[in-house]
Amino acid sequence: MRDFKKYITGLLFLVFAVSMQAQVASIQELTPFQLQKFAKNSIRAGDKLTAIYYYERYREIKPNNSKVNYELANLHRDVRNYEQALELYQQVVKRASNKYPLSQFYYAQMLKSTGKYDEAIEEFDQFRRSYKGSKDSRSYSKLARNEVEGCDSAKKIIQNPLNINIENLNNTVNSPHIELSPIPIDDNNFIYASLRVDSLIYFTDQMVDSVFPVRQFYMAHKEGMDWIGGELLPGSINIPGVETGNGVLSRDGRRFYFTRCVENWQGKVICSIYRSILVGNRWSEPEKLPAIINDPNYTTTQPALGRTAQSDREIIFFVSDRSEGKGGLDIWYTVWNEKRDAYSKPRNLGSRINTPGDEMTPFYDLSTRNMYFSSTGLPGIGGLDVFSAFGERTKWTEIQNVGYPINSSYDDLYFTVSKGGGDGFFVSNRPDSLDPQTCCDDIFYYSRNDYVRITVTGTIYPFEKDRFGRKRDLSGFDFMNPDASIKPLTGAKMALYKLDNELNEFVFIDRYTTAEDGKYYFNLQPNEEYEFKMEGFQYFDEKNYMSTEFFNFSDTIEMPPTWVNVLTDKPIVLENVYYDFNSAELSQRAKNVLDTTLLVLLKEAPEFIIEIGSHTDSVGDAQYNLELSHERANNVVQHLISKGIPAGRLVPKGYGSTMPVAPNYLPDGSDNPQGREKNRRTEFRIVGSIGGEDEDEEYIYD
Repeated sequence: MRDFKKYITGLLFLVFAVSMQAQVASIQELTPFQLQKFAKNSIRAGDKLTAIYYYERYREIKPNNSKVNYELANLHRDVRNYEQALELYQQVVKRASNKYPLSQFYYAQMLKSTGKYDEAIEEFDQFRRSYKGSKDSRSYSKLARNEVEGCDSAKKIIQNPLNINIENLNNTVNSPHIELSPIPIDDNNFIYASLRVDSLIYFTDQMVDSVFPVRQFYMAHKEGMDWIGGELLPGSINIPGVETGNGVLSRDGRRFYFTRCVENWQGKVICSIYRSILVGNRWSEPEKLPAIINDPNYTTTQPALGRTAQSDREIIFFVSDRSEGKGGLDIWYTVWNEKRDAYSKPRNLGSRINTPGDEMTPFYDLSTRNMYFSSTGLPGIGGLDVFSAFGERTKWTEIQNVGYPINSSYDDLYFTVSKGGGDGFFVSNRPDSLDPQTCCDDIFYYSRNDYVRITVTGTIYPFEKDRFGRKRDLSGFDFMNPDASIKPLTGAKMALYKLDNELNEFVFIDRYTTAEDGKYYFNLQPNEEYEFKMEGFQYFDEKNYMSTEFFNFSDTIEMPPTWVNVLTDKPIVLENVYYDFNSAELSQRAKNVLDTTLLVLLKEAPEFIIEIGSHTDSVGDAQYNLELSHERANNVVQHLISKGIPAGRLVPKGYGSTMPVAPNYLPDGSDNPQGREKNRRTEFRIVGSIGGEDEDEEYIYD
């Protein structure tokens, strides 16, 4: 499997060096034994470029040592000198494939990474036939099969390129080293991580006591058509001497999650995720997420953020090499309960996303609920390819390769989408006119020429009366052009659902809460079916549907006004629900009223939890009235349960004569029959809703 440690830390160990002339002079005097020893020491120190430097000199002396050639090929592959690795693996395959059987797999990978797809297919097939009997043979066989599929599909994908512009950002953003994790803020600003040095040179023995530069966060902004970078992110997120990168902003821009990496006592690089909160105009001192997420024995990095459809809570996706995964690096998630500041037990995204290879650099587009990530274990064009999947947590639709030229035969990762949807950033080590080398990742900006942005909006209005006996005369009412005296609903929640053809059902996409103008806004995609549905406070579901099948141009669409019956937490009287005198038994007439009113509501609004409240007048003993009212309320509940409503959604409550709505007696002390009749009532009110908790998640509280 490939070594992607550099993507975990965000650092390929490339640093300043003193003049190489003294080293070049001395290296000629080293024996092969010394050269091999120095190379191994460099590898242990994480300095692969210096190891290459020593091994290349070794090859000048002994060009046919298969062990050294295999080590050197692996190093060139790790730092992504693909042409050099290809040549070395080819030599090892010819001379010592029995001793180094994985050399053929890597040789095939290098053929693929340099665009030689037909030759790569032949080598992968030979490898699958020959590599048997090892404990990892099944995993490698699956990887090789995926690579062959990738070679076959690569030729088709390349023949049908995306209609897209790609720009390698200038040297104010891209340095000679690896840049990573571009984080869009708005149309004119993004954050990224970089090691700001001027050249690629190697570690030398004279630099043992030197303080090396580290990855930090920087800002970039747009000036005209150019992106200008290099401005250090202010505040306490960057720490001198500590590797910092891989960040993501919350939807409201007030939480910043990012990674810091250090070596543990065993010399293993362990990354952990931190969170900083925007207080006023300053970011707070970062806090490390709990140990349930930042397992000290494994790396935890590359956070991405989504939201749960059910409870609208923040999902934190992250990358880890923990042992319960599918192999290599996997993508995991935890759900944050904001009210309790608690996190659910981390869970693996599952085998639909994660493979025996490496999955990394997730990005979640909230407007489409698409997860973008890079993988070596799925069929791709070459190296790391960017893929997408629609879904949430452990439920995902079919994986899609995002296409060429976003994906190339080189490594492509850190794909992001701007809030507008038609452009964004990604990272690649592909060679181009600005940087012909393949060792180091640059940030690229892309824009889609054929992007269709469909914005839909509408206004939500309340009915003045409800359907429980207080109807208004709507004859001649103009629903399309309401009178200015009718105020739109503030705080109304409209939810957007998209038809999932694979599941054949509408699945949640987004929700919008209206301001004083009562308007909602959503961005839609072409060739989709959508459902708009009110949430949380209406008597009966209000739904609208829309198809974008024939939209091939950007447009803003005004939907017809949505009219809803506003339901508050105030009690609603169930009129005509009567009992016999001094009895708790429901009359048949009362049952009929319940079946045509409250039962309909409970079935059409399955999220509501309802309290059934029963009241009496003041005749009789107060305690007796309290018990009688509770029995009456409970009989209403039992009737509704008999009609299929779950008991957990119904709460019986007897109030007796404690909450009159009219006087039981007139001012002169005489009886008030009309008042007593109003007090003998049955009411309901919403006291909660199901789905407020993510019941399938196990939250851990400190």
